[in-house]
Amino acid sequence: MKTGHKRWRMGLVFLALTAFLCGCGVRETLSSGKKGEKEYQKAETMVIVTTERLRYEEVYSENVWNAAVDNRGTTFETVLLSQIHDFLRELKLMSMMAEEEKITLTSREKEKVKEAAGEYLSALGEESAEEFGLTERDMENLYTDYWVSEKLVDQITEGMNLEVSDSEAKVITVSQIELSDEAKAGEVLSKLSEEGADFSSIAKEYSEDPEIKKQIYYGLKGKEYEEAVFSLAAGEISGILEDSGKYYILKCVSDYDESATRIHKEQMMRQRKNEAFYSTYQAFKADHVLTGDEELWGSLSITGSPRVNADFFDIFEKICEEQES
Repeated sequence: MKTGHKRWRMGLVFLALTAFLCGCGVRETLSSGKKGEKEYQKAETMVIVTTERLRYEEVYSENVWNAAVDNRGTTFETVLLSQIHDFLRELKLMSMMAEEEKITLTSREKEKVKEAAGEYLSALGEESAEEFGLTERDMENLYTDYWVSEKLVDQITEGMNLEVSDSEAKVITVSQIELSDEAKAGEVLSKLSEEGADFSSIAKEYSEDPEIKKQIYYGLKGKEYEEAVFSLAAGEISGILEDSGKYYILKCVSDYDESATRIHKEQMMRQRKNEAFYSTYQAFKADHVLTGDEELWGSLSITGSPRVNADFFDIFEKICEEQES
């Protein structure tokens, strides 16, 4: 059985535990508690920073880093760097908690960790490893911390009822017209009732939201909107629905999107698992201090890091999780 390492993967959606704990803003340095330990140093930090640079530039190109994410001009690089810092803090704390819980790797898992560390360093290259100050022992320790942290989540949530029903996770696909004026919405609904009216064409002409096709699940909108939408059969057109000052007319494309429902169900289960784990983890976190390297994080940048072909997470998945497939 896979432990689901993807909850730890960085990403724009950022569904990892880090996102649940932190959101996407800059967090304050942990500063309360009884037991102190240092955060990860440059070597381990650069492993994650360069991994994320590799992943994002493969998909979005190097232009992604200067993209503004808010009206204050905050760049995507700034936000992701903060998320990386959060991720590494949480990983360190969780590995400490795993140690207290006496969670360890088996002999077979330790062999896999050695193999993963070797493959990572081979892909990274000697020059970059030397620049990072990264040793084979550092990599083995980082992969070990990552793995025992996953085991910690699984152990603490074992036996909890985290199941999500298909009805709770249900996703439907609709074509949607969004308008700000109720009278205009009435005019559009009249056009849709005319013989031969094409919903897609009318939606493209009148909808204030250019994204016509939508996947809808519970929790996105208000109760009245959801009750009306989820009662539609495939091909059926709704009346005018109001929600948060906007007016909607929808056509149900699929009243049960099986693939999207399965994905949403997995996301909901991960979130429930994270929430269940956090209720226990927060007490440990409040009692432990991490000391950060302000000079390191003050000078660090993603675009200033070297471009490498070593992906920490992909190597973990390929080598360490293959035994559980």
